Amino acid sequence: MLKSSIHPQDLPLFSDDLDIMDKVLDAACEDRGIPRRSREAERLGAVIIQLYRQGVKEDSKLLAFAKAYL
Repeated sequence: MLKSSIHPQDLPLFSDDLDIMDKVLDAACEDRGIPRRSREAERLGAVIIQLYRQGVKEDSKLLAFAKAYL
């Protein structure tokens, strides 16, 4: 019998999820004066997605981690 566990990173992201992450990315970029269309913003967005997939779902916590990453 095959046993397969579902990991949070395997679950799809929905528009509500993307809205939260987009709002956090905007706030973090604005706070640090980072252009939204920069490599640094892309890296920060990737970090936010990873954190979200690991279970950090509250926008205030995501923003705190994003600011700490910068």
